[in-house]
This record gives sequence, structure tokens and C-alpha cells, in this order.
Amino acid sequence: MSIIRKLSVEELDEFVQIDTNAYPGVFNHSPEVQQRLKQQFHTTQESDPRTDYYGLFRDERLLGGMRLHHYTMNFSSTLMEVGGVGSVAVDLLHKKEGVAKELIEYFIAYFRNKNCPLVMLYPFRLDFYKKMGFGYGTKMNQYKIKPSSFPKYLGEKKLQFLTENHTKHILDCYNRYASTQHGMMLRTEIEADSFFKNPNLLYVGYVEEDKVLGYLSFTFKKESETNFSFNDLHVKEFIYENVEAKNQLFSFLHSQFDQINRVVIHTQDEYFHFPLQNPTNGTNHLLPSVYHEIECSGLGLMYRVVDVAGFFKVLKGHNFNNVTSRIKFVIQDSFVNENSGPIMVNFTDGIASVVDNSDYEFVVSIDISDFSSLVMGVVTAKALFQNGLLAISDYRKLGVLNRLFQTEEKPICMTAF
Repeated sequence: MSIIRKLSVEELDEFVQIDTNAYPGVFNHSPEVQQRLKQQFHTTQESDPRTDYYGLFRDERLLGGMRLHHYTMNFSSTLMEVGGVGSVAVDLLHKKEGVAKELIEYFIAYFRNKNCPLVMLYPFRLDFYKKMGFGYGTKMNQYKIKPSSFPKYLGEKKLQFLTENHTKHILDCYNRYASTQHGMMLRTEIEADSFFKNPNLLYVGYVEEDKVLGYLSFTFKKESETNFSFNDLHVKEFIYENVEAKNQLFSFLHSQFDQINRVVIHTQDEYFHFPLQNPTNGTNHLLPSVYHEIECSGLGLMYRVVDVAGFFKVLKGHNFNNVTSRIKFVIQDSFVNENSGPIMVNFTDGIASVVDNSDYEFVVSIDISDFSSLVMGVVTAKALFQNGLLAISDYRKLGVLNRLFQTEEKPICMTAF
């Protein structure tokens, strides 16, 4: 029988070894790295009230573990508490014994019991978590852009290098930005402590009246062993609160064209390429008939509604696009029985309420994974219907359903966990 519980500080050292073996591409076994990880795990477990390490034991032996995160997320301007999980790791000698499955089951139940109806994770395998009911999030796009392709700003420059003295200003800027972006998670002062831990990570900020209103964090990466001046600039984070800040930060990237080969940036902004003069990535690939390759994309963050009724109750003050309708959702959730089956939701001028009566206008049948992507605004009801992933009893109501869950923008996330 398995027991899952919070790990003691002493047990974390054993989990570091399991975690290192599970992710050899991330960690290594050098004494320096192992000691650094142990210290990092200890500090997190003892000092961060929103993050905890849990372990799974059988016969008093630690076989695997995970890191649980409590986040506050902006859901279309409504702040809600959500859960995240990271470092899901299993002892190499006990793989294929259901350890990971039990850990994820515990993770889901843990946040259900804490009235957090939505959870997230970064998958090591998309299909593994799709089967567990996690739905796809917004795609991440990687651009490799010539600096000269960024627009040049001709006005008064208000840029400067930021230092540790600006830590609180950077955190405030990030959280103000997050409060305007669907899907973003707020950051805490504990997270801000890591801003300047990497000596190779530089910050340039747009500062007005001692207030940071936008910033870039970036590193340089040498692209040639024989030419020290052949470098790329890798953007880690790009935050801006207004167009002025964005333009000046773009202009900073433009001004690096004499020394930088390409600017490498990852973004979930599907319109990022519009202000660029030449967004092509240098591969010179053409897609039929004549479409120039500008970026590559990937799927990462996945969402899961772990309590459908709780989801609508938590968002009782949220306006679902002024829709008025009575809908019976039939949710298929093979992983969480309590979350499976019919649920009646009345929408009155966009305000949702879960009801017990059987009076409804139409029925929507959908798997919990696709439902999670739908309610987050990652995908439309129409797209799910056209792909056979959603059934509706009255096709004439598809437009109503489509409008119900549409968001002004797809959810974006800059939090790694």
C-alpha cells in the first residue's frame, strides 16, 4: 500500500537523487550540483509557504515524489487560486509500477480538497497526461530574428540596466502586467529573490519616474567556437505595460545588429511577428506554396479542471460574455469519477450558477481534457465540434457555446515549475 505525504528535510536528500536520475538532461551527479540541489530543495521546503515536496512511500521506502505549487492566476481579470505540479520523479528501479499515476491522483485530490478547481503541469509526455484528463494549453513559438528586423524608436530613450536594487520594481511591473493578461500567474517576493541569482542574466528596463514599466531579461550565447563575436541574444522574459515601453525595448534589440547574429525569443503572442520587418528565422524553408518559415512551435503547459462544479462556483463573479442560456454538460472523466457525468449550469447575462433542476436548452458532451482547454479559451467550441471532440444536441446552439467561452486572448504563462 502506498503512502503519500510531505517530505521531511532529511528525506529531501534522497529525493534529490531520484529527481537527478529521472531528469539526466537537466541535472548531473557532480557533488557541486547535488549539494546545490539539496540546499535549494531544503530552502524551498522550509521557507516557501506556496511550494511543498511530497513523496510516495511503499514499505517505508521512498519510490518517487513531486513538488506542489499554489498559484494565483488571472482568469480573464478574475483572480483564482490554482495548483501546479513539477518534478514528478520515480525511482528508476520502480518505474512502470504505477507510482507516477498515484502521485498525479494525489495531486488532483489535494487541490480538489483545497477548493482549487483548476490545476496545471508541464508534461514530460503529452499523451501520458492527455489520458489523465489534461488539456492542451497555448502553443509556445520560438523566433530567431535578425536584430535589424525590430522597429527602431526615434524618441527620447528611457532605458537603463536594472540591478538588484530594482528587484521590487521588476516584481511590481510583472504583477501589474500579469493582472492584465489571461492565464498569467502572480509572483511572490520569494520568487523575486531569484531574479539576479544568474550572473549571466541581464536586465534592461524602461523606467519612468522611478517606476519600471517594462523590461527585457536576456543572456548571450556564443554561436561559433572560432569567432568570439558571433553571438545570439536569448530573451528570457519580455514584459511591457504600454506601447511606449514595448517600442523602446524593441529599439534596444534593433540597436544590437552590429554584434548580434539573431535574437532568440519564446512567446505565446500569436501576433508577435506583425511589427517585424523580416520575421524569418534563417532556415530559408518554404512551405507550399510560398510561405516563409518564421518560427517553430511547441505544446507545453496543460490545464485540467479537477472540479467542474467548483470551477463555475469559484468564477461566480466572472462574466461569460453576457451569454444567457441553460446548458447540460455531460463530462467524461475516466480519471476522477466525482468529476464525471452531467452537470447543469445556468448562465444569466454571463453569470454562471450550478443548479440541480433538469430544465436545459441543449446538451454538450465532452471529455474533461478538451473541456479544460475550452474553458481556458485555448480552443473554440466550433473547432472542437469540427474535430469530433464535442457533441451538441442542437447544432443551432453551437454559436452560443462558442461565444460563451471565448476570451479576448488565449491564456499565456511565463511561470516555469
